Amino acid sequence: MKKDKNQSSFTAIGSSSLLVVFLVLCLATFAILSLSSAKSDYSFSERLAEHKSNYYEASSTAEVILCSIDTLLEQTYKSKTMSYEEYLDTLNSAVPTFSAAPCSYSTKSGEPVISYQVPVDEKQLLFVELKVTDPSKNPHYYEILSWRTAPSNTWESDDTLNLMPMQ
Repeated sequence: MKKDKNQSSFTAIGSSSLLVVFLVLCLATFAILSLSSAKSDYSFSERLAEHKSNYYEASSTAEVILCSIDTLLEQTYKSKTMSYEEYLDTLNSAVPTFSAAPCSYSTKSGEPVISYQVPVDEKQLLFVELKVTDPSKNPHYYEILSWRTAPSNTWESDDTLNLMPMQ
């Protein structure tokens, strides 16, 4: 009888020790996973904050250029009395020589459009398109057609599959 009591107490001590070791390993594993996830989230939030900061800086620059274009449109329209067609012809020569930013003046679907771009970062550009309106019929000199980001370079697909070297 004495022998059975000693053996059962030894088994009880061993199983509880194994359970504690297993729980400590589980807690350590979860702690490492949690730390890894937190570090990943932190680095993602840093990259996102940098991207947002770059975008807002580019957007601010685009707003300054937009203000300059608005001033140019106003000065051109108020410089002398002219028809809408004469106003557009004057803008056709004035916009390309505009010094605040490199702008292009073209017609899109029969409407005069001023467009320019501002770099966001090395991979993205902020494209802005403005439709020139008739100031005699509209209280504004332009309407914003697009204000969007796009990649700065074009994507080129590579459809080749080098499965076996050809000799």
